[in-house]
Amino acid sequence: MLPSVIRVKGFTRENRYEMIDHAVNSIQTCGGWVTNHTMYSNKIIVINFEIEAKGVRNLLHLFNQNGLVLFAEISQMMNEFSEDIVKGKEEKEIMGSINITFINGEPPTRNEVPPIPG
Repeated sequence: MLPSVIRVKGFTRENRYEMIDHAVNSIQTCGGWVTNHTMYSNKIIVINFEIEAKGVRNLLHLFNQNGLVLFAEISQMMNEFSEDIVKGKEEKEIMGSINITFINGEPPTRNEVPPIPG
């Protein structure tokens, strides 16, 4: 059974602007699209996206390149998107997010997150 949501976590020591560009290009290369992003500080970004089920395995391979190191649960997630499970459901849209932690020598900054109205 295909999951309806995937959450990918990773970290990098590479330049954050290049890594953000790498993540967005990887999503687009696999037929996905970015729906939202939140930069919590110069140390963490979360990119939300949607992608068809047929592109998830390739996306996970692309994410795990160019200095982005994904956490161990990624191998289990790849098994959930094996070809025999995806077959017949290739067009199903999957919501996802990637959380990237940047390890660098810069002092942390804090981006204000607006309060929830109400």
